[in-house]
Parts: sequence; structure tokens; C-alpha cells
Amino acid sequence: MKRIGLPALAAVAVVIAVVLTGCGFNKPSAKPPANSPTVPVSPGPTVSGSPIPTGTPGPTGSPSALIEFTVDGAGPYLLGASLTSLQAIGLQEVKTGGETCPENTTARGTGVWSDVRFSFRKDGLLYIAVNRSITIPTPSGAWLGTSLAQLKTIYKNISGQELKRGTASAYLVTTLSGRGILFDLDAGKTVISMVAGDADYLRSSWVGGTDFC
Repeated sequence: MKRIGLPALAAVAVVIAVVLTGCGFNKPSAKPPANSPTVPVSPGPTVSGSPIPTGTPGPTGSPSALIEFTVDGAGPYLLGASLTSLQAIGLQEVKTGGETCPENTTARGTGVWSDVRFSFRKDGLLYIAVNRSITIPTPSGAWLGTSLAQLKTIYKNISGQELKRGTASAYLVTTLSGRGILFDLDAGKTVISMVAGDADYLRSSWVGGTDFC
């Protein structure tokens, strides 16, 4: 028998390899190798379980409501407002018909405004506010207990007038709006109450002793 040389054997091996490849024995697997690296999938955004606030603070919880007594009234109790609208905010001791002003209605505020009294005319509109609270100042810094001399310094750039009625005295400041605050003074010339309203009316009513009717 004739021996086959090494070059011939190598050629036969190449032919066999080509035939096997054509038959699909070396096709890559559809699945990646078990040890192949995988790309981590980051979780999607989560939705917080806390509710979204939809309400707004009420009148008593409003941060913009300053605790001050002004020529326009006290807090949410503004001159010209109706009795009905202010009852919705909060009023106490509402009473119609008194000895001095039988056709008027009087009331007090609630909460921090409980020492502020209000007077409503027959038409139901607020026209006078009286502050007897030791914790509610004016925007300029006048308090119950402030002296007349201090008032004149505090309001030196605002029209002011000292009023007399017998032995009683008061100090009235008037703003450009025509409204003012009348500071009722005790014998020692210190503030015992403040009254907000139309300045001309405050002057004539206090001097005439009509009890702001």
C-alpha cells in the first residue's frame, strides 16, 4: 500500500473542516454565554404617596394678616364691610339696639381681635372700630399706654390735632384718605383706647359727646 504524505493529510483535514462548517456544526448559539456581562436596568421614576395640597389658609391662618390697628380697621375687619360678611369671619356679642345708639349693631371680634369692638349702622355697614387691646398696636408703633408726647413724635409727619372736652382729652391723626385714628387719653395723657373711622366724624362725635352714633 502506498503511504500518504503529510501535505496530503493536511489538505484532507481542510476539506473535512469546510464540509462540517457548511452543515452548521459551528453556528453560534442564540443564547449568550452564561458568563457574559449583563447591562443593569435602572428602575423608573417612582410616584410619591404624599398628597398635593389643594387648599389655602383661612383668614385666621393667613401669614399676611398683620396684627395691627389701622385707619381702615383691624385685620380682616375693615370699615365699610357688611355685618353679614364679618359674621362669616367671626363676631361675638352681636347686639342691635342700645341705650345710646338704638338703631346700630355692636359686636366684638374673635381670637386676637376679641378686644376690638365694632359698630354697624342701620344699613349693616361697619363704620367704627374701637381698639382696647394691649397687644394690638398701630402700624406706626402706638400702643395702649403710649403718652401724648410720644404720639406727637410718632406722628410728627402726619396731620394731628389735640382735642378737648371739659377735662377729657384726645389726639386725632388724619391720613390723606380722610380716615383717621382718635386716641382717647386718660388724666395722665396716655392712650386708653383707639377709634378708627372717618376723621371728620371722629372729631365732631368726640367733641360733641355723641358716643359715635
